[in-house]
Amino acid sequence: MKKILLGLFLFLSACSWRTPDSTFYMMNSDDLESLSNRKMNVAVAQVKVPDLLDRPQMVIYEKGSDVVKIEEFNRWGEAFPDVVQATVTNDLMTLLPNSFVKRTYFDSGNMNYSVNIEINKMTAYRGDKVVLSAWWNITNAGGRVLKRGQENFERKVAGNSIQDLVDAQAQVIHLLSQAIAKALIK
Repeated sequence: MKKILLGLFLFLSACSWRTPDSTFYMMNSDDLESLSNRKMNVAVAQVKVPDLLDRPQMVIYEKGSDVVKIEEFNRWGEAFPDVVQATVTNDLMTLLPNSFVKRTYFDSGNMNYSVNIEINKMTAYRGDKVVLSAWWNITNAGGRVLKRGQENFERKVAGNSIQDLVDAQAQVIHLLSQAIAKALIK
C-alpha cells in the first residue's frame, strides 16, 4: 500500500510541475525625433548577425567570465536579426518622417536606397552594459555602395532586470539607426 501511495504521490507531483511561461520582448522606437523632412525611398535589408545571436532566445554574457547564457524563457518576439531589422526600419520612419521606409528580404524593388547592416558583436551584460559593434552600408538602386560606416556603441544597463537589458540594447540600436539616418540625409 505504501508503494502505491508513494507511486501515486510521485505521479501527481510530476503532473503538477510545469514549464515556466516565456516572456517575449521587442524593441520600441519611442523618444526619437525627426532629423530631416527629406523624401526618400529606403529599404532596410535583412540584418546579418553572428550565429550565437541568430535565435529567438536572449543571449546574456556573464561579467568577468567566458560564460554565455541562452535565456530559454526570455525571448525576442522574432529571431534577433528580424528584431534589429524591424527596429532600424521603425527608427528610420521616425527619424525621416517624409520618407518611405520598409523592410525587405530579398529584393529592394524600386527603392532609391538600401541599408545593409552586419552586426559583429552585441554583448549584453545583465546589470552592467551592452556593447554593439556593427558595419553598415547604403547602396543605390543599382547596388553601388554610396556610403559605409563602422559603429561602436556602449550603454549602461539601468538595473538588473531583463527589461533593463532590453532597454539598453534598444538604445544602442537607436544610435546605429541615427548614424545611418544622418548618412542618408547628407
